[in-house]
Amino acid sequence: MRIGIIGTGEMGSGIGGWLVAHGADVSTSLEGRSASSAERVRRAGIAAVADLNAVARTSAIVLSIVPPGQALGVAAAFAAACDGEAVTSVFVDCNAIAPETSRAVGETVESARLSYVDAGIIGGPPSEGYDGPRIYACGRHVATFAELNAYGLHVVPIDGEIGTASALKMCYGGITKGVIGVGAAMFACAERAGVGSVLAEEFASSQNVLNTHMTRNLPGMYPKAYRWVAEMREIASFGGDEPGVAAMYEGLAERYSAIAEARAAKGSR
Repeated sequence: MRIGIIGTGEMGSGIGGWLVAHGADVSTSLEGRSASSAERVRRAGIAAVADLNAVARTSAIVLSIVPPGQALGVAAAFAAACDGEAVTSVFVDCNAIAPETSRAVGETVESARLSYVDAGIIGGPPSEGYDGPRIYACGRHVATFAELNAYGLHVVPIDGEIGTASALKMCYGGITKGVIGVGAAMFACAERAGVGSVLAEEFASSQNVLNTHMTRNLPGMYPKAYRWVAEMREIASFGGDEPGVAAMYEGLAERYSAIAEARAAKGSR
């Protein structure tokens, strides 16, 4: 099967390389991408094509795996690239976006007479010995996307209208990344107050499970913080009808933005 990937960051290149290793023919466009993206693509065995039009023309399924703030723009660019073309690709949005954003993506893609699947990735990039990630998906064309289970992915079709898979992703990410954000904030406050080492000792003693989670996940958050800002805002939008939820996740977005800005000021990302 021929599969297109839009977005070759850690997750996109990881999934693309995994599909290649399991017998799929995977391509992406490097137009406007960085040298590091090109290197990830090369290492993953993903074929580089000229542009999005070439991705569309050569792919039965196209996976969008980009930062959530770029999801709608990517869909619009892909739809424009397909304008006037006899393209039959199934466009799968795998991004951490709110249900209303997913519905907007779907309308954009379907305006170009393409099929659409709403999906949400839960877990890290695939690797040997790891049973993941699971990609929950819904929509009329989800059965086509689920064919990628034969190429090493773990696609889990779920019932519901477009936006249902994105809702699940919002809830899951809101918990996991919310906990990490709160932990990062309070440990920073503890350091500022001069009780950082005492808090760390108490946390390790009385909150063993949560301490293990924090110890494992906090270090990896810092270089990704800039990508989590838009996701927190999508969650804020999604949870806006619940009292306090929008303000809570807008606050986390500000926190992750501050972390990203501090790293950028130090010359690292």
